[in-house]
Amino acid sequence: MDMKQLTTFMTLAKTLNYQKAADQLQYAPSTLFKHIQLLEQELGVELFFKQGRQLCLTAEGQTFEAHAANILESYRNAIQSIAACNVQESSMTIGGCEINTGNSLLRLFNQFSRTYPKARMSMLTSPNANVPQLVKSDLIDLGFFFSIDGKNLPGLEMVPLYREPVYLLTGRENPIFDRGSLRYEDLQDIAFAYPHDSCCFICELLSLLGRKGVALGKVTYLGNLLLVAEQIHKEHAVTLMPHTAVEHFCSTYDMRVIDLGGPVIWTWNTLVYKNFESLHPLARTLLHQSTEYARSLLREDSMLVGE
Repeated sequence: MDMKQLTTFMTLAKTLNYQKAADQLQYAPSTLFKHIQLLEQELGVELFFKQGRQLCLTAEGQTFEAHAANILESYRNAIQSIAACNVQESSMTIGGCEINTGNSLLRLFNQFSRTYPKARMSMLTSPNANVPQLVKSDLIDLGFFFSIDGKNLPGLEMVPLYREPVYLLTGRENPIFDRGSLRYEDLQDIAFAYPHDSCCFICELLSLLGRKGVALGKVTYLGNLLLVAEQIHKEHAVTLMPHTAVEHFCSTYDMRVIDLGGPVIWTWNTLVYKNFESLHPLARTLLHQSTEYARSLLREDSMLVGE
């Protein structure tokens, strides 16, 4: 029994689909079958069975699932305890969009830098939609990624940190505030500014407005948050920002949240990486500290939701 076999088992137990599991792990189907076969031979039981066309866990498989999860967690904690001793003067590259790495997670990175002052952490800022591909291409070790649906990404491991609401923001001088509490219908012909058109936030907002028959006014995508802030003040435009980024963004660019009724847009802030076993010790350390940081946020902020 090895960690790859256990990882294969846990992935298949979650997906209950050989092709989906193979895609997520980036294994050939034959490799996946071999891992399960070797594991079943060692345990002396069958872990899966077919009920019609549906793959299911056997009773023994269900029992083993909890133990496998604990073994993998213990393994990662053991590696983490060793990794912490080897990160003092090492380096890694992390990536994410400006909203995430420069606003939502700023406190995490500051804490990490204080804990490991000699560790070198390079930051690659990218449109959110490009982050998974940067990880797959080995351009970054870890990626911080916003996702509306929280679904697995083929070929990547994902750690959902927390789920949070997304708000509309604008400048303090915008006369839209004189209207009091607003509805989505009140956004008709309102100017909108955002860094990139591929972000899941704007795609979700435009879909929601389309269902309500609401058309924004002038929409501009400006590449970075400084230009977005200038456009908001200049054009009385609005923008979108996740809950954990609001405080820093508003204090930096003199913004405020719009009191908007109706359905709330929610997003998962998720950590993505290629393979735990191949992660640099420093990246493993940040992964561990990110999950601890997320747990602390969930305890102190009622607007955040865990798994």
